[in-house]
Amino acid sequence: MVEAASHFDVLLNKFLAEQAMTVSIYNPISKVNSDRVNGLESKNDARNALTNATPTLANAAPATSNPANTNPASNNEDIVHLMPSLTDLKKPHADQEFIDRALAEERSNHKNLIASSRDELPSVLVNGVMIDRTAIAQEVQYHPAKNKEDAVFLATQALVVRELLRLAIVSDNELGESAWAEDEEKAISALIDKNVKATIPDAATCERYYEQNIEDFITDPVMSVRHILLACLPEDGEERLKLKKTAYDYIEQIQSDSNPAAAFIELARQHSACPSKEQGGDLGVISKGQTVPEFEKVLFKLETGLAPSPIESRYGFHVVEVLNKQQGIQMTYEQVSAAISNKLSQKAFHQSLCDYLFTLADDAEIEGIDMVLSQENIFRG
Repeated sequence: MVEAASHFDVLLNKFLAEQAMTVSIYNPISKVNSDRVNGLESKNDARNALTNATPTLANAAPATSNPANTNPASNNEDIVHLMPSLTDLKKPHADQEFIDRALAEERSNHKNLIASSRDELPSVLVNGVMIDRTAIAQEVQYHPAKNKEDAVFLATQALVVRELLRLAIVSDNELGESAWAEDEEKAISALIDKNVKATIPDAATCERYYEQNIEDFITDPVMSVRHILLACLPEDGEERLKLKKTAYDYIEQIQSDSNPAAAFIELARQHSACPSKEQGGDLGVISKGQTVPEFEKVLFKLETGLAPSPIESRYGFHVVEVLNKQQGIQMTYEQVSAAISNKLSQKAFHQSLCDYLFTLADDAEIEGIDMVLSQENIFRG
């Protein structure tokens, strides 16, 4: 049987990192967008050019992190002993006997899971040698997918590709079996460096890409916002109905006041559940990606002034006033040319590597799986 390396996916990832490629080949847990270059996306680069000099969000907004726990305090020790995690088990105060028993149970469950899965896994051979089914079962965890069948396929294909690379290395006159045995990572790097080449795009190609995708190089808008948060749990439908009515009442109070700004600030200080209440609800400057999606979806469509309707989010209802809004700015070709060149180079490298893997697969005798070697499944796990 083909011996599987549990961390094989790390090998190619590290090599690609050395090539300034932020791409995940096998392990989607560390997945990054294939359009990303050196950790930067063209649109984010443009936005950052505008927002780096602006104040950051200083107060608690409806942030993308989980909201504060609103449930009554519970006994943490009881939770740990009822449902221990590995982190919990390693805490100094944990009972050693309990640790040993729980870890043994976890190992047993893992072995049973693998054993029960083996019978359902495909029989795949590369040049007559079977891919270890236990290795496939273990590899599946690194390939989350919409369904079990897709996860098994991706895991199996990853191990087939590993075997194809191993065969290419051991048959290479300059590398050979000793190179693989001595250092798999170094051997894979040498093989790819030797066989995978990508052309660097010229200025005309980069400029053409810019013109064809010019809307991708507009900065996101930024807004100066204040809000009043009427907090409520998502599942509390009755309370949400009450708070929605209250939010509309506050909007009406602000609109009818002779000094709307002062009225907003006072209501925020008295009734908002957000720490920004101390600043009259002021959230500072907000750009896309700083708050939860459902809040931003409505917020960035607003114009300057008091929003006529509250915005509903997972946290409750927000009475919102946009104090200032700066539209996105079109970046010039000169500002983004380097990022475009890097992106196109990365794309060419990806395609070249994919073509090379396809050649290896075409030259081998593979049974039990129809390989689908494309950038979508090779580079995104």
